[in-house]
This record gives sequence, structure tokens and C-alpha cells, in this order.
Amino acid sequence: MGSTHLTRPPGPTGRVTASSRSFPVLVVVGLGTLLGAMSGSMANIALPDLGRDLGISVETSRWTVQAFHIAVGVPLLLVGRFADLLGPSRLYLTGTSIFGLAALGCGLSGSLSMLVLMRGIQGVGAAMIMACGPALLTTTFPARMRGRALGMLATATYLGLTIGPSVGGILVAEAGWRFAFLAAAPFALLVVLLGMSFLPGSNTAHGTAPGSSTPPGLFSPRNMGEAAALALGLSCLLFFLSQVGSWGVAAPRSILFVSGAVSGLLVFAHLQRRNPTALLDLSLFRSRLFTAAVLSAGANYVALFSVILLMPFYLEEGLHLSTSRAGLLLGVQPLTMAMVASPSGWLSDKLGSRLLATTGMATLALGLWGLGTVGEGTSAGLVAVWLAVIGLGTGIFISPNSAALMGAAPASRQGMAGSVLAQARTLGIFCGVVLASTTFRRAGGTTGQPWTSVDFHAFTASTRSALVLAVIGVLLAGLRGSRSRRGLTS
Repeated sequence: MGSTHLTRPPGPTGRVTASSRSFPVLVVVGLGTLLGAMSGSMANIALPDLGRDLGISVETSRWTVQAFHIAVGVPLLLVGRFADLLGPSRLYLTGTSIFGLAALGCGLSGSLSMLVLMRGIQGVGAAMIMACGPALLTTTFPARMRGRALGMLATATYLGLTIGPSVGGILVAEAGWRFAFLAAAPFALLVVLLGMSFLPGSNTAHGTAPGSSTPPGLFSPRNMGEAAALALGLSCLLFFLSQVGSWGVAAPRSILFVSGAVSGLLVFAHLQRRNPTALLDLSLFRSRLFTAAVLSAGANYVALFSVILLMPFYLEEGLHLSTSRAGLLLGVQPLTMAMVASPSGWLSDKLGSRLLATTGMATLALGLWGLGTVGEGTSAGLVAVWLAVIGLGTGIFISPNSAALMGAAPASRQGMAGSVLAQARTLGIFCGVVLASTTFRRAGGTTGQPWTSVDFHAFTASTRSALVLAVIGVLLAGLRGSRSRRGLTS
């Protein structure tokens, strides 16, 4: 593989600095990330009104959310490969355009089936944004500013998650659920116009043969077989994870989809072997730093989303808080993450990732332990404190871990590394939801009515299962090397 140093030659003072085009790139990528985070949280707020308008149950309306997340997870690794071959700028702008056009389609949909289809297309656009955003930053900023740049990207994500529910609530209340989707379209157009002006050109991409837009062999039968097997495996896996709470693990449908997932992924792994144009470069995982960063990221998202799923029910049905007050409390966590992510990224450029990532995961574990002690008589203020601790831990962890993961990959594989990072996040979210719902239900918990002591006990059991994942994340974060094998500071 080619040289992995992403640094630029020192300037006149001998210091490595960002070029004059680096910060406009950060603005464009940050706005796209903010758009995706806001749009997702606004769509969730619109579900009750959407269901009433289309004459469907809230449970059925959740397909608009599930279709989006499944569509994000399936093409991620393929997008990463194409980003390395064709250049991340092209795919980033294409993804943003798809996202915006699909947002128009969502807002104009007259039926659930059309809305689900548009949300699926929007998810494909989001996958392009998620995979290409980190690659654009790590190939634009010098290596010594990688953590700072990715920290700003994380800040944009959590800022979007913080303000999205409020903005979405206002739009739904004043204009109707359709505007919670339509609002993303002009925002996406702005990002595309800015990107066309400021994103680096992609006429020459790693792995592309001179004078051609795609490398030889990319669309060979073997690679097409890889893509089909990967799509089958991930589709079955994500659909199973989204439905296992309703079906049960041992149900015939569950067994069918698990079999499809295992078969597809095994065929994909077999076709990957000794293929010089393979869609996923498995040699990336030979780096202990890269592998530990991927696994600890997955553990972080599983633990975090185990909490996110059940907290609204705990606050509203357990503590009997109003929806507006519960929404304010839930905003404590992403707001804290937004405040911490950027400074943590700046520190990682100076200290490396291991200390900060381990500290962040340990802080997350402490917050989960604290949530495991709350009950029926717990004050809202104490709950807010523990949510802030969880946000603090995740905010400390995310930027250094992302910077380490991206830095452990060579320059020619930055798109692939970004897609692996996004895939870890997507699978972590799905698994976190499954872990929380399954543990809560098996412990006797129910929702849709005021909680009893059994429900509080089930909430504690679910929180403790998330704590176990966080502790595993602490170990994974601490076991990484202090430097990548390719010589980049972690």
C-alpha cells in the first residue's frame, strides 16, 4: 500500500498547518453531518402526526425509521470502496443530492409505502455522507490536526441531535409532519452548492487507471458477486435486528434471516480472499490499533443506544414528566457530547488516543452505573447529572477513537476506513436497541402504561447489560497500541 502520511510539508515556520482550503472543507462536511443528524431526529418527532394523517399506527409508522437505518447500513462498505477509487468529493456531493431529493419525496408522499421507499433512498444518500465525510477531512487536514477536525465533525453530529427535536417539534406543530422532511431539501442544496465550490477535486483517485473513471476489474463478475453477497448478508442481518424484538430469537422468520445473513457474509468473505480489487481490504484489520478502535466504537454505540431507547419511557411513564420536560432532559446528553467532542479531539492530537479513549469509555461506564441506581423516587436533576456523565464519556471517547481509526489506515484507504467506522456505528445502534428491548422485556418490563416496581427493575437490568458492554469497551480502548503500525500517531 502507498504512503500513509497525511501530513503536508512544513510551512516557513517549520510547523504543520492546514491549507487555506481545509477549513472550508470542514464547513461543508460539518453542515452535511449536521443536516443528517437533524433530519433523523426531526423525522422521529413527526411519527405521531404522520401516523394520524396517513391513518396508520405509531408502530407501523416506525417503518419510516427502520427503512432509513437499514438503507444506511447495507451500502456503507461499498460506498467506502468507491470513495477510495473515484474520490470522496464526488460521492459526498452525490449522496447529499440524493438525500435532499429524497427529502422532497418524503414530504410529498401520499402513502406509507411511498414514504418508506423515499426514506430508504434517503438512507443510501446518508450512507455516502457518513462514509465520505471523515475521509474528506483526514485527506485535507494534516495528520497533526486530524483529531481536531474529526472532533468538530462529532460536534456537528451532536449539535444536530440536540436541536433537531426542538426544530422538528416547532415545524410539526406549526406546519405539519411533511415539513419535518421538506426542511432538509434546501439545506441539502446549500451543502451541494458550497461543496461544488470548496471540496477538493476528484479527477485523480487512488486506484484509478489513467484516463478512466473506474479502475480495471472493478465491475468484474467476482466483484459483482462480492457486492451481491454483502448486500444480502447485511440486509438480512439488519432486518433481523430490527424485528427480533417482535419475532423472538427462535421464530422461523428469525432463523431464516439469520441463515441468510450468515450465508451472505460467508460467501462475501470467501470471494474477498486473494482478490486484488476486493471491495473490502481485510488487511486493515491486521493493525491492532484499527481493530481495537472499530470494536471499541461498536461497544460504545451499543451501550449508548441501550440507554437512548428506554430513557423516554423511564422519564414519561416512570417519573411522570411531561413530554416537553422529558425532551429537555434528553437533550442534556447530546449537548454535553457536543461541548466535549471538539476539545477532546484537540487533546488527542497532542496525547494520542489510548488515554482519552479509555477515559471516555470508563466515564461512560460510570454514567451507566449511576443510571442503574435510579428508581421511582429519583429526582429529575439527578437523572440529568447521570445523563451528562454519559454524554461526557462519549464526547471524550468519540473524537480520539475516530482519529486513531482513520490514522491507522493508509491514504489510499481513507474512504474504506470511514465506511468501516460508520458501519460500526450502524451495527452498534441496531444491537443496542435489541439489547435494551430484549433485556427489558425478559425482566418483565412493559411500556405504554405507568411503570410499576417490575418495570423499574427491568430498566435497571437493561442499564446493567449496557454497563457490561461499556466495560468491554474500556478494555478494548486500553489494549490498543500507542502508535499505529504505519507510523502515524494514534
